[in-house]
Amino acid sequence: INPKVTFKKVDVRRLDYLSTFLKQTKPDYVFHLAAIARTPWAIDDPILCHETNITGTLNVLLAARDVRVKKVIFASSNIVYAEYTPYLVSKIAGELYMRSFDKIFSLPTLSLRFSNAYGSLRQSEKGPSINCIASLRQSKREKGYVWITGDGKQSRDFTHVAEMAEACLLAANSQVHGLEIDICTGRNITINQIAKYFNCKIKYVKERPGDVKHIFQDPDPAKRLFGFVAKKRLEDNIQVYL
Repeated sequence: INPKVTFKKVDVRRLDYLSTFLKQTKPDYVFHLAAIARTPWAIDDPILCHETNITGTLNVLLAARDVRVKKVIFASSNIVYAEYTPYLVSKIAGELYMRSFDKIFSLPTLSLRFSNAYGSLRQSEKGPSINCIASLRQSKREKGYVWITGDGKQSRDFTHVAEMAEACLLAANSQVHGLEIDICTGRNITINQIAKYFNCKIKYVKERPGDVKHIFQDPDPAKRLFGFVAKKRLEDNIQVYL
């Protein structure tokens, strides 16, 4: 953790703790990133997904409203363009709560639909359903090969985590609110293409429930509304994982 950061572990499912924390710190902005953020995990434990992603988001909004923050930035997901799963439902519900607090309580909110993230060796390898590239890295290190669900032809847009952070700051400091906006590069790459960079054997396993072949996103609204452009290419930055 950056030494300039004050860290406090707070469960977003506990409104009392969250409210106390925000009243003590009095932030200008709230960036709500806490979530059960994997489709298989949400399918395996829909109650935890609901409590964290829906009730937790409502709690963040209530606490932020009570201390009158300037804006709440919500980490939504490109999963809203996928199949109906508890994870999709939770993110759509979060977006709707953001809109309702923006309209009813005059609390400026903005939902950012992040594409798949990459770009840091700190990306966690813990818990169920590890992030795509972190999972490939772990598999190669521990087993000597990488595994892919389905035929590997499924494609996603990958945005560098540093640029996602930049998008959050641009969104917070803009006059835009009450919307849902894609944060992406506008370029898709297949899982087969990514796996080849690891230069090892590839094993294929059955498709995961709730997975979809392709998710396409539009970078233009973020550029037009608050000047965000993702410039980093996955091909040029994946070497840190290999």
